[in-house]
Amino acid sequence: MVIFEKWHRNSKKCIFSPLWTKDKLKFCSKKREDLPKGSNRTSDDEKTSLNFLTMQEMKLVCGRKTTFSSTFDKRINVFLKPLEIDIIHDRDINRSELVGIDENTREKTQQKSSNCSETGKNVGYNPKYLQVQRYRALKEEKHCYVYDFEVLDISNLGKYEPGSFVNVHFYNKERLGIGMLNRKSNIVIRIIEKDIEKVIDDQFFVKRLYESVKRRFMYIYNISLYDYIHSLNIRNEIMLFCQMVNSFNDYLPGLVVHIFHKSLFIRYDNISIQKYNYIFEKELDKIFSPKNIYCKKISSKKEKRAQGGKEYTLEQTKGNDLELYYSENDLTFYNNITNISYNVFHLQNKQDRLFLQNLCDSSNVLNINGNVGEYIISTCFSQNGGTSNFGNTERVAILLSDCVKNASYAEKNASLNGCHHVMSLHREDLLEELSNMHLNSLRFGLIIFNVKSSITYRRSAYTSEYGKRHTVTFKGVHKYLSCISDILQSNGLLFVTVELAAVDYDKFLNIVRCVFERKKKNLSIVYENSCSIENNIMCNDLNIWHLRSVCFRLGHS
Repeated sequence: MVIFEKWHRNSKKCIFSPLWTKDKLKFCSKKREDLPKGSNRTSDDEKTSLNFLTMQEMKLVCGRKTTFSSTFDKRINVFLKPLEIDIIHDRDINRSELVGIDENTREKTQQKSSNCSETGKNVGYNPKYLQVQRYRALKEEKHCYVYDFEVLDISNLGKYEPGSFVNVHFYNKERLGIGMLNRKSNIVIRIIEKDIEKVIDDQFFVKRLYESVKRRFMYIYNISLYDYIHSLNIRNEIMLFCQMVNSFNDYLPGLVVHIFHKSLFIRYDNISIQKYNYIFEKELDKIFSPKNIYCKKISSKKEKRAQGGKEYTLEQTKGNDLELYYSENDLTFYNNITNISYNVFHLQNKQDRLFLQNLCDSSNVLNINGNVGEYIISTCFSQNGGTSNFGNTERVAILLSDCVKNASYAEKNASLNGCHHVMSLHREDLLEELSNMHLNSLRFGLIIFNVKSSITYRRSAYTSEYGKRHTVTFKGVHKYLSCISDILQSNGLLFVTVELAAVDYDKFLNIVRCVFERKKKNLSIVYENSCSIENNIMCNDLNIWHLRSVCFRLGHS
């Protein structure tokens, strides 16, 4: 990890942020546009992929029983709407070659366009054409999702079941790739392969899965995948706590896999990838031989992601233990698998907790929505002899949570890690408790604010990572920030974690700055971390959400 320095746009303060060197993830972040023009892109990509897995590892992948097979000639062809410039050359297109298009298509799109204009929705957006920026994003592989309003005559796709494979083309018959279909979702197609002539079968998914696992083994743990599978000594010597598969970053959109030593947590974020769950669960069981396998399967046919976890059902396919544990930096944290919405632990922010651990100067510490205590316990724990960072017993460390189970496990984790001074408080109204702290003149030198993701339905939000016209909202955040500004002492630190896309991150920073400026207080950024090592594999899409963190220092008013 390298530390780089940059200047904040509205301040003369320096920002020091961790940056993972590019060469570590060189294979994973290789872009197709970097290849020379005229080269055989398919064979080059295939050669690179084959070289990534050794011959021994490829033998593990090959020879799988084939339960399905999708070939180029058997897949249906789907065409995207034209760019405005495509209409000029429309005479060159044989409309009979475009699957599912009739003579009334243009009239339908024009009618939809006029309806949107009359209702005032989707201002500045013309559904008759594919937007130029979306065309560039899809063509340059910066975005792997195709939305319902971008498909030409989408009504004919309703007869195909979710998880079907389709050949996706631009309007001018330029090939885009192979996609997985779900007509009921606003993300109709997820591109999983750029080579449109490739055969998609069990081996295709198994190979992608093995490549994802090997990336973590190579770049994080420095161990051999083949040796790990065949050597009990290596398995017993190392404890794995990692996100092994990260959805689109590993070319498996919708599949998220975490390993917690002897337990696997698998989450399916869309119905298309969930259709082939038997492949992933069987192979992951072969690789890791876990004692427990937990699966969160999405039950919403439209794949809505704005129900606070209620859109998922939890299944335990192996084992009977409900309690998981996670270890980092000589600390161990426990949580219950039934006590989660999306993620069990905040694995992605290991370096943030190391940063906080070195900052603690025996000041009062407050953690708002701190899950099961990962942040505040790491902050208050010293690796020098395994003692508390608090030399003075008058100092306090409080974890404030609106979840009873989280507060209970946070108290348990604090006790197990020797941080008995950490108090875990459960309050249904966190704002009221923060106001009471202000009235009682309680001040904190460090406040850790883990902002909960708040996703709402907005018809105009048609380019979200999760699609379905759901977008992030900042409603209510300013109230918390206002209370925090009252109890943060001068020269104190405000550390914030929030799951946002790059396009929303700057908006969030402006909200934080404006709230403090209204109270005539100055903030300067001293630390930023926009991605973890897992998300750094292919974070080249401004619409992709991942956990971000930023640390502010409160100056003198």
